[in-house]
Amino acid sequence: MTDKESRERRILSVLFALSKVTNSEIGVEGLLRAVACEVKDLMGANSCSVMLLDDARSCLKNKAAAGLTPLEEERITFVMGEGVAGIVAATGRPAIIDDATFDPRFATKPGQVLTIMSLACTPLVLRGEVIGVITVTHPEKSAFNNDDVQLLTVLGNAIVLDIENARLYRLAVTDALTRAFNRQYLYKKLPDEIERARRYNDSLSLMIYDIDNFKALNDSNGHPAGDYVLSRLTTLVRENLRETDTLVRWGGDEFLVVLPRCDSQMALNLAERLVRRIAGCEFPWGGTPLSLTLSIGVTALASTDGAEDPLIARADQALYAAKSAGRNRATLG
Repeated sequence: MTDKESRERRILSVLFALSKVTNSEIGVEGLLRAVACEVKDLMGANSCSVMLLDDARSCLKNKAAAGLTPLEEERITFVMGEGVAGIVAATGRPAIIDDATFDPRFATKPGQVLTIMSLACTPLVLRGEVIGVITVTHPEKSAFNNDDVQLLTVLGNAIVLDIENARLYRLAVTDALTRAFNRQYLYKKLPDEIERARRYNDSLSLMIYDIDNFKALNDSNGHPAGDYVLSRLTTLVRENLRETDTLVRWGGDEFLVVLPRCDSQMALNLAERLVRRIAGCEFPWGGTPLSLTLSIGVTALASTDGAEDPLIARADQALYAAKSAGRNRATLG
């Protein structure tokens, strides 16, 4: 078998593997990470990253990578026209760098530890519009050629529609202000988590929280301040959750968190950490820092719970108990 035939068979194998991932339930993040791993191995690269444009179409953000440290993954961000990735996104044309040492298009980011001498990058294009880029790197000079760019393009074309479908689905099940999931998503997610916990005899907990005296904050500072607080609070809460946890805007300033593989004591510990964390934060607004506290109700799935309703009701009752006990606290129900 020739090298060309061998590579073609490997390409078909990669496309088949990606089709199985696409048809699974791992979501767009899992799909992109699978793409990064497959492309890195197929092309003999030392790293592969998949970056997508943000909603404003002004900045590329890393969504998945293989071969990078967590810090590098976090810091891969390029504005339109910055670095090779930004140029490719802005022009819609692929690029190859043979020697990053002397190429002015190459931009080093803080925290970069990977040795990069050569690089290939191609745009992800959907209906004539760039939505992101795929980039591969190598520690030696002149590691990539036009055939590699064509391969990246083929693989990119195989996943762009799935990326867009995942994005549209996310918009449909996400609260526009906070980017937390909405009630519609919860009605599907929670029964699935209950079924999974039952099947594998796992623990499952639920947490409901809201902002103490939120109406007074709105009345004193205006609704824009309230919107800012809700958005910033959601970011702070999400930083304390695991990837497997699900954050839902339940309504107004009330939020619900689904905590799989988490027993009641673990959930209560998390809730108490959140109470302390938020009470110690300031939310800068108009030159006057705002402060706030949370009340949180916590409960765990019981053997007698046949559906999601008793679980939600107990968490809600625990929230009410926290309010009645003086607010700024977490209560187990």
